[in-house]
Amino acid sequence: MSIELKVFGGAYFPKDKALKKNTGLKPLVIAVNSTTKAVVEAVIFGKLAAEYPEWIEDYFKAKVWEHRDGLPCPAMDVFSSDFFETAVWIDKSGEPAPIPMDQDDSMPAPKSVARLDLRSRAACLSLFGPVEEITAAQYGLIVDLTNDDESSFTQNLAEAISKETRVLSLEPERQGQLLAWVRETAKETAQWPEIARLMAKWLDVPLDKRPQTTSTTDATTQRTESGTTLGGGNQTDRSPDMIHNLKTLAVEVALAIISSGEPVNIYAIPSNFLTPAKAMAENQTDPRFTAWWKQFRRTPGILDFSRAAIIALIKSAPEGLSLDPVALREYINRALIESDHAKPTQEIIDIACGTVRRDTQNDETRPLSPGEADAPANMPLSDKEFEADIARAERERDTSENQTGKQLAAGRGEFVSGISDPSDPKWIDGSAQPKIENLGGGVFSVDALINNPLSNEVEKQEVPPALNDREIKIATELNELLSARTDMINEKDVAELTVIAGHPLSHLIPLVLVDIVTTEFSLSPDFTDEEIHDVATTVLESWSDDLHVRQKIMLDAIVEYRTPAPPKCTEQKSTSTAQKAPELELTLIYRQQLTIAALQGLCANPAYCVSFEELPGMATLLANSIINQQGEA
Repeated sequence: MSIELKVFGGAYFPKDKALKKNTGLKPLVIAVNSTTKAVVEAVIFGKLAAEYPEWIEDYFKAKVWEHRDGLPCPAMDVFSSDFFETAVWIDKSGEPAPIPMDQDDSMPAPKSVARLDLRSRAACLSLFGPVEEITAAQYGLIVDLTNDDESSFTQNLAEAISKETRVLSLEPERQGQLLAWVRETAKETAQWPEIARLMAKWLDVPLDKRPQTTSTTDATTQRTESGTTLGGGNQTDRSPDMIHNLKTLAVEVALAIISSGEPVNIYAIPSNFLTPAKAMAENQTDPRFTAWWKQFRRTPGILDFSRAAIIALIKSAPEGLSLDPVALREYINRALIESDHAKPTQEIIDIACGTVRRDTQNDETRPLSPGEADAPANMPLSDKEFEADIARAERERDTSENQTGKQLAAGRGEFVSGISDPSDPKWIDGSAQPKIENLGGGVFSVDALINNPLSNEVEKQEVPPALNDREIKIATELNELLSARTDMINEKDVAELTVIAGHPLSHLIPLVLVDIVTTEFSLSPDFTDEEIHDVATTVLESWSDDLHVRQKIMLDAIVEYRTPAPPKCTEQKSTSTAQKAPELELTLIYRQQLTIAALQGLCANPAYCVSFEELPGMATLLANSIINQQGEA
């Protein structure tokens, strides 16, 4: 009698503690012919022990399913690590499902963390930090963690959170601070009771006296779908006051696509590039953008790289590469290399700015040589090579900055040796020298700033592009401000600001213009006319020749300007003859009633006696959770 064999699939998923030691671990999937799931489990375990004996303890128990039509099928009798690049694990059915080709990686629809049970929310906070939604793959990791019998720090952290439920009531920012402090303070071998005591100790201390983490790693660090960190927090070529996250990275990716083949200053992005880049990043409908974005979201440490490296990588890619996900992944793994994120080389900056081009057709399509295939992605440099590389980058940067300064001076109408023509009559009688002219009555002309381009008579001198519409608008408002034609400052104030800055207006206006354009890159919407007047005045009052200091002052000023003022309380004096005003009946909506009830309950609980600053946030979260639960019913 013959025995009918069926096709079964089996998947091994890596444990969280194993991913901490080896971020390159991927799920291993295989298909075999057998009779029952129990036999399949024994067979594929034997194959795992034979092929990867050092990884046996790094994977959870195998998930086995019987293959049927419509399900993706892995390779027969061979473990594959790229199976889940085109499939997703559905925990509810215990089977894989193909990823629809016309949908992105966010499908199936993400789950709301607030609707999970207590243990799942605790596990989610332990694995991914304070997030609002999770993908199906992330939910599978949560289920695996809650069912894991082996002790790990992440599992003990999740258990401690489920016991100390006050943690789940905190605002996301407070949750991030608590997790960062616990991870820094607790030992790797700490059990959940010890971690729970640390959490209780932190919660029982008043808000202004709570200990903070001393490390630079934020507990809310964003992660890839596999759980590895996306990086961030390190020094790059961006402004030190700029918060770099996935949102700003998306704008940079879109900028690289839009400006392909065109020159653009990536450190002072014109609005004609910045506005469409923001729109592309927000809509996420362009196929070129979605292809790059998917791969970057899967790249560990992507937020650590400089802006120049990201943009140069995209601009250097062969045409049509984004149509092939496999080739695009290989290209990123091979080409995204940077030794100093804060000081990218001048070659990379030139490629990113579009001033030079790199021919990558042959380089990207040729096979790797044996030496290249065996070499690691990032070859370590010797001390001498590293120091020489840094010195060369600094020399190139200083040369570029010096040349830029000369071009700006020539653009302001000043005589610059090597750029200006000494035989020009205007340098003899000064009749044609462009300048910001005082027209009297506190009125100044900025025609030289807007209309006069740089001289192109000198060989090999690059002429900067003319001001775009947005930059002309900003320059006009600066002219209005410094001509005392606004309510912000008068003529006397203008003279005092010039003295404070220690430079003439012809020198200050171009710098303030660049500062405003650069600051607008990380903000939305753009500055209004009144905001331009306010931030420009603030910068001039606290003038610094350091670009980063001025941008920090400008960011602080715009944040303060856009912060709504608290409502003023006016008291009316009562008189003996005044009539008593009729009392208005207050009608509270359901959400407000729930919030008040939650606040009363929290205030009556002795466990929250030292958390008064956080009670409003807890009450709001509790009310929202109740409404969400009722919405499901």
